[in-house]
Order: sequence, then C-alpha cells, then structure tokens
Amino acid sequence: MIFHIAVCSPDPVLRGRVERQCLEYYARRADACIVEQLQSPEALLQQDAAGLRYELYLIELAAVARPEGLTAAAELRRRGRRAPLAFVARTPAHAYSAYRVDAMQYLLQPVHQPEVSALLKRAVEPEYGPTLTVTTADGVRALAYAEIEYLECTHHIVHFHLTTGEDVASLSLRVPFSAVAQPLLADGRFVQPHRSYVVNLAAAQLLTAGELQMCSGARIPIPRGREGAVREAFRSWIDR
Repeated sequence: MIFHIAVCSPDPVLRGRVERQCLEYYARRADACIVEQLQSPEALLQQDAAGLRYELYLIELAAVARPEGLTAAAELRRRGRRAPLAFVARTPAHAYSAYRVDAMQYLLQPVHQPEVSALLKRAVEPEYGPTLTVTTADGVRALAYAEIEYLECTHHIVHFHLTTGEDVASLSLRVPFSAVAQPLLADGRFVQPHRSYVVNLAAAQLLTAGELQMCSGARIPIPRGREGAVREAFRSWIDR
C-alpha cells in the first residue's frame, strides 16, 4: 500500500527534512509513501474538509500558550479521524495536552532519522488496528477495520460506509465481492447478512425481523435464510 503522511509546519526546512526522512524509511522497506507538506493547521483542516485522508498526521507545535496545531488535532479527532497523530515541538511544554488528543508520540526538535523511523514503524503496528487497502478514483486508501460501518456492493463497486459518515467507493471490481469481504469476515467483528453487504457488528444497533439497523440509521436487509446465522453472530458479539 501507499502510506499517506501529512506534515504540518510553517517551517519549510523542517517540512523538507521530515519528508526526506519518511521517504528514506520507506525506501529501505521497498515500500512507498506520499508526504504532503502543509504550511498551517488551517490548511490541514481544509484538506480534511475537502476529503483528503492520511495514515499519519505529523504536526509542529509553536512555542505559544495555545498552539493552533493542538486545536487542529482536537478538531480532527472530533471529526472522527482515528489515524495516528504525532507532534514536533521545541519544548515539552505541551506534551500533556498532546496526549489528551490521543497523540502517538511527542518529538522534540531537532528530529533525527532514528526517531522518525521509530514513529513510522509504530504507526503501522497492530495496536492501531488492522486496515484494509482500497483502491479508489483518488488513489489508494488504508481503512481501519474499526472505522468501517458496513460494505455495500452495487454494480461491481464496493461502497465502504465509514463511522464518520464518509462513503469511500472502490474502483470497479476485478475480483468477486467475497474476495474483498474475506479478510473482514475472518476478523470476527464482521458478518455478511446479505450477498451484497458486510457489516461491522460493533456498529450495529438493533436486530429486527428482516433487517439489521446500524448506528448511523442505515438498515441492512437480511434474507430469511440468513436470519439465524446473523442473530447468532449478533448475540455472540454482544455477549463476548
């Protein structure tokens, strides 16, 4: 997969150095990443509002009483962005506040290659949950299982409905829908109530006759022949 990283800092030297460090790390892994340099927290939030998503946010905190970077990070979390987030700062003054927005790491400048490599390694560790790679018209996305509410396959396109309300559409499938669903169904929290749907039981709210109601209000149809299996899976999930 291609790892998308947002580096947010008003300092072009810092942005450039971190981008080179990220590229060097992924080159050693024979993998790829795309680093987007953003000059301000405002620009980061604008990109997010425009639909751009990242697998890692790296934000510099200014040496002021209330850095805009912290405010932007809190807003990203409020919008439901669960990707790992790290801060770069000249002092440890904001470390406590950083971890209140679930920061993965707080790096002090100057940032060296070993620190960036350790950060990137942690960002893809299982503690942040498994991800599913999806090819879309805008590029490759890594979707955390936890943020997927349900999948819907229509006309050879899979729509990944996320807990944030976003609908991520795949390119036209060249493999059966079952091949896309297989890793999710193997996880244990997903079930397939209908040949065109796979749902995350963690996002299911109510099971009634013939349908499964999701937290978003979506209603997933359940054919009569699958009601028993879905009911058993739903009860097992609740009683786990």
